[in-house]
Amino acid sequence: MERSQNIASQACVACKRQKRRCDKRLPQCSLCLRTSRTCDYADTPKPPPTAADLETLQARLTELEERLGSITEPDSLSATAGISSSSSLATEPIGPNREPTSFPSALFLDIDCYKWSNMQLPRPAANIPMDILSILNQPNFVMDTTSLYFDTIHPWVPIVSKKRLDLGISLKDGGPDIALLFLAMKLITLPPPPAPEITGELYSSAKGFLATLEASGAVSFIYLQAMTLIALYEYGHSIYPAAWMTVGACARLTELLGITPGKDTMKIMSPATTWTELEERRRVWWAIYILDRTISLGSRRRFCLPEPADTDVLPVDDDAWDLGDVANIIYYQVTTPLLTPMSPFSRLCQSAMFISRVAAHRSDSPAGLAGHITSVLSLTEDLNTFSFILAEEMDSSPTNGYIRLLAPRCLTWSALFLLLDNYCCPEKLSNEPGYTTSGDVKGPDELAAQVQATLVVRNISNQAHRTTTDIMDFVTNQRNDQMGRLSPLLLDALYCSMVTFQWVYREGADEEAKGLLADVEACMGRLSQRWKLASEYLALNEIYRGAAK
Repeated sequence: MERSQNIASQACVACKRQKRRCDKRLPQCSLCLRTSRTCDYADTPKPPPTAADLETLQARLTELEERLGSITEPDSLSATAGISSSSSLATEPIGPNREPTSFPSALFLDIDCYKWSNMQLPRPAANIPMDILSILNQPNFVMDTTSLYFDTIHPWVPIVSKKRLDLGISLKDGGPDIALLFLAMKLITLPPPPAPEITGELYSSAKGFLATLEASGAVSFIYLQAMTLIALYEYGHSIYPAAWMTVGACARLTELLGITPGKDTMKIMSPATTWTELEERRRVWWAIYILDRTISLGSRRRFCLPEPADTDVLPVDDDAWDLGDVANIIYYQVTTPLLTPMSPFSRLCQSAMFISRVAAHRSDSPAGLAGHITSVLSLTEDLNTFSFILAEEMDSSPTNGYIRLLAPRCLTWSALFLLLDNYCCPEKLSNEPGYTTSGDVKGPDELAAQVQATLVVRNISNQAHRTTTDIMDFVTNQRNDQMGRLSPLLLDALYCSMVTFQWVYREGADEEAKGLLADVEACMGRLSQRWKLASEYLALNEIYRGAAK
C-alpha cells in the first residue's frame, strides 16, 4: 500500500517526450533526479517557453548569483581581485536583442596587426539556453553543487578558487561562461549514467552549451575551467574520442589565453591583480598538463602541452591557496629535490612529469645498448624513490591526506608500468626499447634488466593490491555521493596491476596471483559505480582472461 502511494499513475512529461522508461517515483522519478531536471507528472506537457519565461529565469539566475556574492563582503586584500569592467575579457548575460559581434580574426591571421590596432575581444553573443537555466534555477542548485564539488572533487584537483567564488569575484567576472562552470561542477560530481546509456542528459546539455559558447567567440578563463572539468568527466567515464579531443582543446585555449608558463603566447587576458588569481591560472595549466599526460598512457601518443622549464614553479600549498593565506606561500621550482615536502597537487604534477620522462625515454633512439639499459635502470630508481617518498607521506597523513595522495602514487606506478613493460618479456618480440635487435638471445646486461624489471613490476602490482584494500575500507564507510573523493587518475595503475597478475597466472598458474587479481577486480567493480572508466578497464581485463583460455 505504501508503495502505491509513492508511485505516479503515469510517466512524467520529460520521460514521455524523450521516450525514456520512467520508474514513476514521487516526487521525482530517478532519471529526473539524476539529471537535475524538473519532474512533472501533469497530464499534458507544458507549452514551449516564451521570451518572457526566458527573461524571468535569467532574472532568477542573476538574483541567485548576487546572493552567493553577498555571503561575504570582500576584504581589503581581495577587493581588488575582480577584473575591471572595461576589460576586454569581461562578459555578461546577453539579452535577446543583443547584436552579435564578430571575433577579430586578426588575432590568428596577423597578431602584429591585432596588437597595433588595439583590437578588443567581443563579449560572446549567446544566451544561456532555456534547459540550462531550468537546471541552474532549481532551489539551492548553486549552493548544493558547489558544496559537494569542493567536498569531493576539489581536494584532488584544486583548480577553482573557493575563496574567489565565496567572495563573488568569479561571478562578477563571468557571463554565460559562469553558468557553464556551475554546470560542469555539477556534472563532475555525478556518477555515470546507467547502462545502456553512454552519456547522460546533463553531459549532453553541457557539451551543447560548450559548443554554443565556442561558436559565439567565448574566450575566457572561466570557460577554460569549465572545459577542463568536462574533460575530467569524459576521462573518468571513458567517453572517447571526446575526452581526447577536449583535452587537446584545453591545451589550445591555454596558449590563446597566455597562461602557459614561461612561453611567448598571445597573452590576451588582463594581468592578474592578486596572488590567488595568478595561482588559480597556474593550477588550471597544471591540471591540463596532468590530464594530457594521463590520457596518453594507454595510447602512447604525443602530448599537446609543452614541458615546463626548469625555472617554472609548481603549485603552492593547497590549503594556503584555499584560504588566501599569503603569509604561507612558498614557491618550489619543478627541479626541486623530491624529498622536499609538498602538497598533494604538487605531488600529482611531479608524477605527471615522470610520465613525460618515461615517454621521452621510449621515443629516444638509444646511443648504445649499455647506455640505454643504464638509462632505464636510473629512471626506474628515481620512480621507486618517489613512490617510497609518497608512501611515507601517506602513512603519516590523516585519511583525507592519504586519499589525496593516492592519485600521485598511482600515476607514479603507471609511469613504471609504461617504462618496464617491454623489458619484462624473455623474448625479443619487436624492434622497440626493451626489444633490441642484437641477436636472438639476450646478453648479460639485457637479462639483468629483464630480471630487475620483472621484480619491480610484480612489486608495484603487489603494492597496488594492498592499496585496493585501503580503498575498499574507505568506500565501505562512504555515502555514494562522497565516492568522488577518489580520483579516476588512480585507475590506470590498478588496471596495469590486473594485467600483471593475469600474466603471472597465465605463465605459471600462480594461485596467489589469481587471488590478488580477484581482489583488485572487486575494488575496480566498486569504483565503477562512481567512474565508468573502471568498468571499461574491467572489460579489457576480461579480454585478456578470454585470450588465456
